[in-house]
Amino acid sequence: MNEKYMDIVYDLLNGTRIRQPGDPEVENLFAIGRECAQLYDQVYAANLRLCQRLGVEEDSDVELIINSLLRIGELVGKRMFRYGAEFR
Repeated sequence: MNEKYMDIVYDLLNGTRIRQPGDPEVENLFAIGRECAQLYDQVYAANLRLCQRLGVEEDSDVELIINSLLRIGELVGKRMFRYGAEFR
């Protein structure tokens, strides 16, 4: 499995990579109006409310939760991609 290709696909799906010539046709799941973008906005808004209730600008535990869940999603997504590539 080409790890670089898998990273490119993942970054395109997340909208963290600007499409370049030769990139695969992959949809941005975080584009405006998409479900992932809406879910991310809800998480962001909840984070702001929590911080406001705690009386802080940001909370390291909340950031840890968010970043850890994003990393879990990345690990699971890439593993699924790898299994899918091996299955075909």
